[in-house]
Amino acid sequence: MDSKKEQIIQTALKRFSHYGFNKTTMSEIAMDLNITKANLYYYYPDKNALIKDVLAYISDEILTQQYAVLNQYDGSLLDVLCKLLEVKADFLKDYYVLHINENLEWIKGQGIGTLLEQFHQKNIGIVEDLLERATKHGEVEVHSIEEAATSYTEIMEGLSLIRSVSDMISGVPNARNVDVILESQKKATKFIFNNKIKEEN
Repeated sequence: MDSKKEQIIQTALKRFSHYGFNKTTMSEIAMDLNITKANLYYYYPDKNALIKDVLAYISDEILTQQYAVLNQYDGSLLDVLCKLLEVKADFLKDYYVLHINENLEWIKGQGIGTLLEQFHQKNIGIVEDLLERATKHGEVEVHSIEEAATSYTEIMEGLSLIRSVSDMISGVPNARNVDVILESQKKATKFIFNNKIKEEN
């Protein structure tokens, strides 16, 4: 990535994560960068294009950390699943304002909806990979890994959404909800997988 674009993304991310997408203007980002608004528009023709790159940047960071956790699997499925949830929770704490903004209709243009769907599919892929490893290790028995990974990922995302929906409606962030979300996800994870883990493990 162009170093100037990366600088713009980092600067925009600071503003977006503090004020949200809607309350941040391109003029403010240009001012933070000490460049003209015209210069900013040279790199990004509109705010949606910038939002897309900011979300792609965050997604890549999350996925990189999740793959690192995935590779730590040593026979304990529940431990790795909980660590994967913790990675997301850490990012959610830093970018909670973006989480409560990501369902706003106006940001879904410019391929943002597609980007979020791709991120969702990659999350399913990580869980699939983990379940395949756990199955080969003999830790669990899952009849359809793809179906289990999809269902599990959707349940975790649903718990995250339901715990933060009041913040989305009010527009007032309460990052303490992240701890509630994580605790709820961990309890659900144990409930879902405890009865699938073979006794000898």
